Amino acid sequence: MSRSSSRRPPRRPKSGAAHVIRTLIAGRANPAELFELHYLTREPGMLFLLRAIAAMPEDTRAAIEAFVALARDPKAVAAQLDPRGILTLASPEAARILAVAQYLAQSDSEKPPRTVN
Repeated sequence: MSRSSSRRPPRRPKSGAAHVIRTLIAGRANPAELFELHYLTREPGMLFLLRAIAAMPEDTRAAIEAFVALARDPKAVAAQLDPRGILTLASPEAARILAVAQYLAQSDSEKPPRTVN
């Protein structure tokens, strides 16, 4: 048997789900988070929503991320879409945190500046 006839078949291009999974695991991805992501994307409309958020301008995504972080409890978030196309998200926890921050910023600006001796 000649050496040329014992060659391995050409390698397939690195694509497909198996390659993606190997890459994610090799990157030390948290398996629990990967499974959670898989199950979340199985929810009706969730993949569409994730793609839409990913395509938004960076400042819009940052505002949404900040709101979600401040809201803490997603079940307490209310949303309303008005006829003009304006989406309002509301959270009692986010409102409380922002009110405290605004109070602190306002009271801090009313204090006279400290002098260094």
